[in-house]
Amino acid sequence: EGGVLGDAEPLFVLRKLSASKLAEKRDAALKQYDLKDNYLGAFEDADGTQNFLNGLQNYPFLKGMQTNLYKCFLPQAWMIGRQGSGVSGFLHPEGIYDDPKGGGFRMEVYPRLRSHFQYQNELNLFAEVDHHAKFSINIFATKNKKMGVFYHLANLYTPSTVDKSFEHTGFGPVPGIKDDNNKWNTNGHKERIIQCTHTELALFAKLYDAEGTPTLAARLPAVHSSQIVEVLRKFAEQPRRLGDLKGEYYSTVMWDETNAVKKTHTIKRQTCFPKDASQWILSGPHFFVGNPFYKTPRAKCTQNSHYDILDLTTLPDDYLPRTNYVPDCDEVEYRRRTPKFQTKDGKLTTVTDCYRFVNRRMFGSSSERSLITTIIPNGVGHIHPVLSTTFLNTNNLLVFNALCQSILFDFFIKTTGKSDLYESTLKQLPIIYEQNQFIKKIIIHLKARNLANICLTNHYSFLWKKSWLSDFKYAYWAKPDTRLTNTYFKSLTPTWQHNCALRTEYARRHALVEIDVLAAMALNLTLEELKTIYRVQFPVMRQYESDTWYDQNGRIVFTCSKGLIGVGFSRPEWNNIKDMKSGTVERTIIDNTMPGGTMERTITYKAPFDRCDREKDYEVVWREFERRFKDEGK
Repeated sequence: EGGVLGDAEPLFVLRKLSASKLAEKRDAALKQYDLKDNYLGAFEDADGTQNFLNGLQNYPFLKGMQTNLYKCFLPQAWMIGRQGSGVSGFLHPEGIYDDPKGGGFRMEVYPRLRSHFQYQNELNLFAEVDHHAKFSINIFATKNKKMGVFYHLANLYTPSTVDKSFEHTGFGPVPGIKDDNNKWNTNGHKERIIQCTHTELALFAKLYDAEGTPTLAARLPAVHSSQIVEVLRKFAEQPRRLGDLKGEYYSTVMWDETNAVKKTHTIKRQTCFPKDASQWILSGPHFFVGNPFYKTPRAKCTQNSHYDILDLTTLPDDYLPRTNYVPDCDEVEYRRRTPKFQTKDGKLTTVTDCYRFVNRRMFGSSSERSLITTIIPNGVGHIHPVLSTTFLNTNNLLVFNALCQSILFDFFIKTTGKSDLYESTLKQLPIIYEQNQFIKKIIIHLKARNLANICLTNHYSFLWKKSWLSDFKYAYWAKPDTRLTNTYFKSLTPTWQHNCALRTEYARRHALVEIDVLAAMALNLTLEELKTIYRVQFPVMRQYESDTWYDQNGRIVFTCSKGLIGVGFSRPEWNNIKDMKSGTVERTIIDNTMPGGTMERTITYKAPFDRCDREKDYEVVWREFERRFKDEGK
């Protein structure tokens, strides 16, 4: 269409037409411009080329893969250079290294590969290509009879980093993805160079591929430094993964908008406050890490930006945010169409009868967080940009969700290089269980903090009651701070009530910090490894934390976070008050996030204001939990 038809009718190129509209306009254009012969000729050329490229007899190495021109060039170059010491170099996309069907081809790639330098186009080295695009420089030579060594560098932005890394002495910390000025980091370091051998590929196969995958068929993750490889080894040592619980969980995308709205009329687009949980159809922006009530759509919501942040301190106990979709059929029919799964006793259970783990499917590689998860109440539906997982065992639900809130699991997802998160990737994540007293204690602490962040309304009262442990009352924070009162834990009750939830930004953030430390301890990481992961793999998060300020009541008074637009004062207002040593300052807002309609609300902030240092917090919390577990007999 873009070639022959686009020359006659530019709309084929300029507009993203639906399949039905495209077919309609194609028929009209062929008649109007008498293009049938030219169109069929171009189609025959394209189809013939595609059939030749897909011919197994022409390119046997590419069996099972979706071919394209660059993939077909590789075996041609290998054939030409197979005699003597032929060397070839290619710049091409990363598809051959992460294609789940490309294992056979990778078995031919790795014995010939000498260097793999993976880039992101953030510095616009190729101005005509999207800045998120990933590509690599690949150097091939004659095939080794045995797997040799190839150099692997990832997260590159300019070729000079490769030279700097090979020239580096190895002293000093490894540079992160961004520098302290929030610029893409082009500094080199010796530890950036990963020497991939049979051992490393075996590790990658164990972590990222199906059981039994040959070592040379392993997918190649984007590993930033040699320290990260050591962390991945510890992930590989975990005895149990989500995938090992086969039959004990069920994942679904639930309602695909194209089918559910336009074809089956299961749901319809309508922005409103739902009458109850069964009327709430969850969308991705509704939730964030450990927060099911992150944002609500505005009364008029036509874009992802048309959402407002929810103030958790003001939520009524029965609050539900606006929904952009509601059921478009009666209650009985809606329930009949809702996905179901089979329990161990053979009974079919409707997923909406259960509390479920949910994650946003799509994310950007340069986002603050990649793994965005929470737990949603029973009754709630969702559209297909959200993936939900129903667990037969509530303990597994809570533990897995708590671990997924940690930056460690987020880091693992980042290394896959994927931007769309399905069950096929989730099942690779570890899940801890009470294999010893130490892990049992960690699980208790993880549950307490996980439930405190999640259970914000009475829709979670049954989950709270079912998960209650008397140990929760004896927990206390691992960092001394007046905004973290230990009376919070002492006041917890077996029956959910409003004060069971953490509601201030400061306390909720710190609960996540403690979850990070507990997850690291459970996976046998060191404090330095945890800090390295944060420093290297989470540049946007570091940027936001460095310029997010809290008042003495735990409220955010100013933040540069693009995900928290509308929270706290604007930059000019903040500059006028940031040096206050005492006293209070007020901010009046127009709040339209509640069912009662628009209201004016005044927020009071108490000075002085300060910001957090996550790495220092990790150190404080780590030492405290280390002391605590030692005293209790680890």
